Amino acid sequence: MKQKISLVLITFLGLFLLFYLLEDHPENISETNYWKEDWKSIRYLPPKEDWCGNLVPSFADQPMVFRKIPRGWNEPALYTVTTLREGDSLSYEGNYNVKNSFSELSVLKTKLIEVTSDQIQKKYCLGESSPSLTLSDENGKDISFDLNKQLLFGKKIGSDEGRIAVLINKEIIAPYQYIIEKFRTPVTNFREKMYVTVSEGFIKELKFVGQGISVHAENRAKKNQYNVFVNDWSRTTGERIVLPPDVGNQWESVVKGLKVEFYPDETGAPKFPIFSDKLSPEAILDVTLSGGNKIRLSLYPVWESESGKWRPVLRQFPPHFEESVTWMKEESFQNLVNAVLKVKSASRYERPNQKIQ
Repeated sequence: MKQKISLVLITFLGLFLLFYLLEDHPENISETNYWKEDWKSIRYLPPKEDWCGNLVPSFADQPMVFRKIPRGWNEPALYTVTTLREGDSLSYEGNYNVKNSFSELSVLKTKLIEVTSDQIQKKYCLGESSPSLTLSDENGKDISFDLNKQLLFGKKIGSDEGRIAVLINKEIIAPYQYIIEKFRTPVTNFREKMYVTVSEGFIKELKFVGQGISVHAENRAKKNQYNVFVNDWSRTTGERIVLPPDVGNQWESVVKGLKVEFYPDETGAPKFPIFSDKLSPEAILDVTLSGGNKIRLSLYPVWESESGKWRPVLRQFPPHFEESVTWMKEESFQNLVNAVLKVKSASRYERPNQKIQ
């Protein structure tokens, strides 16, 4: 009799363990796509001071709106970031942090989908005080953000160190935490500091007008056997001549090296004067990329302070977008002028009679 009771108990224990192991625990559910959407804009709101989640390191303290602007067939989109502060806004080209946010949120992966409750929301610090990302398929000047597409971020969930609890439309999901962790940084870390970035192709044309100089150069780059573009610069101003490789490449290198030194709202920036849009630029640099996209830099008269000499710059991506003002070192501007002067005074280059290596 005791033997039969023991067998029954062992059988029940075995069945219990079997059902338990087969049960879908949140941390063991295989990854799934919560949605696949081609979002055109993202709004970030920082956490409030009474949020019970981890505020260290601190989150970006200003609301931001990211936009993805298409630029024609088979051309890379333009990503922008607008910072909102006390009724004023500053808009700039967005960098990889902005681009990656669209990739991560367009295909939102999760290992958990669960109906929420007040107890769960309290446990994971999910509510109106949470940092949030809201999504929209609009990217115009005025965007309507649907709160049904708002992600409220909370604490880590389950046993997976890389995932957090997120509340969306009365459901709890568990996406990767890097989606929100990148926002634990100043707003300036979402802006592209390099004035001219070439993600695909090459610089096809450069044109500089200003300070009594007008120089235009074209690049007929071709790929070599290693599938790398090799430049072939010609000056088109006046008599068209082939430029020595080092002269054309130096101008290109200086242009690619131009970068924002300070944004007007950046911590540690000099107390720049308020920029007047009535000022006329002292020089204009036009850059045309091989895919057809254009970048224009309008460079304004120098301003001197105790910390150095600076030039206000307005960058445009015609016809899509115009940035707010940024500040460049005067030294960088002079390097640009010197490279242009070398192109202007260069003699004709006689190509060696050989194929590109």
